[in-house]
Amino acid sequence: MVSLPDELLADLDAEAARRGLTRSGLLRDLAQASLRRRGELRAQRAAEINRDATSHGGDVAELLRRHRPR
Repeated sequence: MVSLPDELLADLDAEAARRGLTRSGLLRDLAQASLRRRGELRAQRAAEINRDATSHGGDVAELLRRHRPR
């Protein structure tokens, strides 16, 4: 059960009617769109971070072998 203010419910009902949906259908669509957008924004941010990443400049396995205590 979710509690929402009456004014918000009225706005949701009006928007649902405008779109030809039920209140539940509208809320489902809005939730899906919000979660999808959040995922897209997270993917964009990850791409930005990766784009700015620089190479360490070599072969990590070889570097570890060379510096491993014997």
